[in-house]
Amino acid sequence: MCHNKHNLVRASAFRANKNTPQLYEAALTPSVKVLFQTEQFDLADEYNPHISTFIPTKDGIYEITAKVSFCPSKSKSNDSSKNKKDNCKCDYCSKNSCNCDYCRKHHSSKDKKRNSSKEGYVASISINVNGDNLDIVNDFLEKSRPIGLSVTTILQLQAGDRVQVLFSADANGEILAEASLTNFQAARFPSPM
Repeated sequence: MCHNKHNLVRASAFRANKNTPQLYEAALTPSVKVLFQTEQFDLADEYNPHISTFIPTKDGIYEITAKVSFCPSKSKSNDSSKNKKDNCKCDYCSKNSCNCDYCRKHHSSKDKKRNSSKEGYVASISINVNGDNLDIVNDFLEKSRPIGLSVTTILQLQAGDRVQVLFSADANGEILAEASLTNFQAARFPSPM
């Protein structure tokens, strides 16, 4: 068995997280690039946190995963309870008053029961390569419930491809900023490419 150290390819992997919430207004844009400003690691210096874009330096097969957590705003018809303080427990991150849009603006339990309905919204995230959405996950969700969507795919990428994560919803709200809730990562598989 012959081992040739000169044929080794530098490892490629990164992980980045969101460090500030990102407002989303459905009426202004059909989709938005999710910003992942904090690099946890980047083995081959291929992730640019300033533009939230992964640009591989080698051709290869890559596994790409993104997770986005979104908290919808309350509907305008429920503004009558604007000044009510609710020390709710966030349904998504399970924190008391986590300061997401849901916890800051949600109604008391009494108001929730009175205004509950089967209304909902559609949200999606996609892995976008060079302007094309290559893998998309959508879901229909209850109007007042924070959600987490994730997508994982394996793609053949070329050196210089630009990989980003896009989010869209038909509800206004906030993309949450916690490492465990909103993150983006990729790694290259060993392959003959």
